[in-house]
Amino acid sequence: MASPLGSSVKKQDDQYRLPTDVKPKHYDVTIKTDLGRLEFEGFVKIRLDVHRTTSSVTLNTTALELGKASIYSDALKSEQEPSEVTIVKESERVTYQFPTALPGGSTAHLKIGFSGKLLGSMTGYYKATYEIEGKQRVYALTQFEPTDARRAFPCWDEPLLKATFGITLISRADTVNLSNMPATSEDVYTPAAAKPNEHPDLAKLYSSLDDTWKITQFQSTPPMSTYIVAFANGHFEHLESSVKMPLSGKTIPLRIYATTDVIHQAQFALDVKASVLPLYEKVFDVEYPLPKLDTLVASDFDAGAMENWGLITGRTNALLLDPKKADLAAKKWVATTQSHEVAHMW
Repeated sequence: MASPLGSSVKKQDDQYRLPTDVKPKHYDVTIKTDLGRLEFEGFVKIRLDVHRTTSSVTLNTTALELGKASIYSDALKSEQEPSEVTIVKESERVTYQFPTALPGGSTAHLKIGFSGKLLGSMTGYYKATYEIEGKQRVYALTQFEPTDARRAFPCWDEPLLKATFGITLISRADTVNLSNMPATSEDVYTPAAAKPNEHPDLAKLYSSLDDTWKITQFQSTPPMSTYIVAFANGHFEHLESSVKMPLSGKTIPLRIYATTDVIHQAQFALDVKASVLPLYEKVFDVEYPLPKLDTLVASDFDAGAMENWGLITGRTNALLLDPKKADLAAKKWVATTQSHEVAHMW
């Protein structure tokens, strides 16, 4: 006999947990960042495993303007648009109801266009400000922990629902794009970059571009949770180093990024990272799983630092110092912060 208490708990869980009829396997996320207009627009294509036959798909979203959506079923060999779209702000969800059910055991591809504002919220995809020669400038970066990836793109924003991520960033050609993985290509936009028969929202992204824009594509990530996805765009400078790992024998490139006014204070944090990364590989006896490790120092950052996989982010007072002036306590704080975040890479 079913327990009434068990049924009650399951019902309560359903209020806060997404349905598991479908689960994400891979995201292709394209984001165009306009720092001048303080806005972004994007397109996401999500490969789904359909575990149970269903005609509805529910995922997380908030603070985004959603565009056109459609889904292609490998089993049905057809693409369909939703017959009904329901957005529930309180639970930060959108549900797409489709005319024809997706068969259990099949694969589907959900496509959604979206846009948003770059606000100073320090959550989701947001703006940070700094001054150069008395003039305020901005850049954009992400902070998704615990549940704010949904502010940057529609997704299954629960840590258990891991997937791989292919990130493409469109930005002004004189800026720097960063993400979890190394860039596989970066090219100034040409009309040849636009492909025929693209989804309308993706075609819209390309139609507004000229040769002052560039497109940066990043290597797909290993399976991971949405809250450690990261990307950034701005006028960054960097310091770099590398380290040979004791178990794998691989040479891992290391960089630390910051704005031009403070990059000279980033060497100490970079040196700490180079020291502790191989040490952790020995201690954990597990090879470092990624091909690089960057750090981005942010002027506007709510947490002390964040362990985004392959792209650590953190506030200036946690990662910057002038070794000639800083006391022992300041050095210990930067060393502790950087070491802590590096340990999270395992």
